[in-house]
Amino acid sequence: MALALYEESKIVLEVIALVMAIFALFVSYKGYSETKRPVFARLSLAFIGLSINFLLQFLADILMMYGLVVFYDYLRLGASFFEMIGFFFLAFSHMVKVYQEKKLAAFSFIIFNPAAAFKILSIYFVFYAALETTISYFKNRSKIILIIALGLAGFAVQSILSWMSEFVYNPLFYQLFSLVFQIIGIISFSVPIWIYYRGVK
Repeated sequence: MALALYEESKIVLEVIALVMAIFALFVSYKGYSETKRPVFARLSLAFIGLSINFLLQFLADILMMYGLVVFYDYLRLGASFFEMIGFFFLAFSHMVKVYQEKKLAAFSFIIFNPAAAFKILSIYFVFYAALETTISYFKNRSKIILIIALGLAGFAVQSILSWMSEFVYNPLFYQLFSLVFQIIGIISFSVPIWIYYRGVK
């Protein structure tokens, strides 16, 4: 009973995360279509990747609930791949902005199941962006940068929990909290995207 409740809660969180990612994609794409700024194009690609990730996670869990496990591993692998793509463009988009503003560069580290490998790359990208953003915040004390840093911190925790879920017998607990932190990250990232979009419109 408790396990079924956890599984249903996970599906609900995936739907919420998918809706939030699509909203962020909509704002980013609208910003690009009206301003033609590359930052909005990169953010659009980031949230396309994250939206596909959530959709594949949702489909995988629906199939698992109905006992159709044949495609489960392939869908989870695809979700991990698109999550990595999303985080790459998310990190890359912010890093370009940081370097263009001549902020300090921070160094990061690269730390194999293919899904775990994709998740390690996701961790790499998001931690790199989080380190850069934190340095940028302490130099400028900007509230917008702080919100972005909190969003990246949410993504960072999510990435670690998601990676850990690949190595435990029952990963549902890790996956649930991973989704919670991913939703926090998307909401935090959506705020400055919206503010920036309104500012350049």
